[in-house]
Amino acid sequence: MFEEEWHVQISNHVLEVTNPKHDVQRIQLEDIKGIAIQTNDSGPAGSDVIWFVSDGNSTISFPMGATGENNVLPVFQKFDGFDNQELINAMGSTENNVFILLNKA
Repeated sequence: MFEEEWHVQISNHVLEVTNPKHDVQRIQLEDIKGIAIQTNDSGPAGSDVIWFVSDGNSTISFPMGATGENNVLPVFQKFDGFDNQELINAMGSTENNVFILLNKA
């Protein structure tokens, strides 16, 4: 699967995303201001669920199913204000939509 070619990890309080071209993006966990999921109608052939994580200055993204994703979700869920109901809503969506899971604006 294409999604598994992406790698996501948290190490030393830093979220690190490596894309299939081996480009690396990082955001300090303490600087995260927003987390969202974008869904679309391209599944199952395409990446129909994409994570977006922002520190207010830059945003990094990775597809659901990225290697290591199962380790970052529990960390995200510990953020004060993380909306698990919106996560559930996103997982049930098959339409083009954006779900805001955290907004520390």
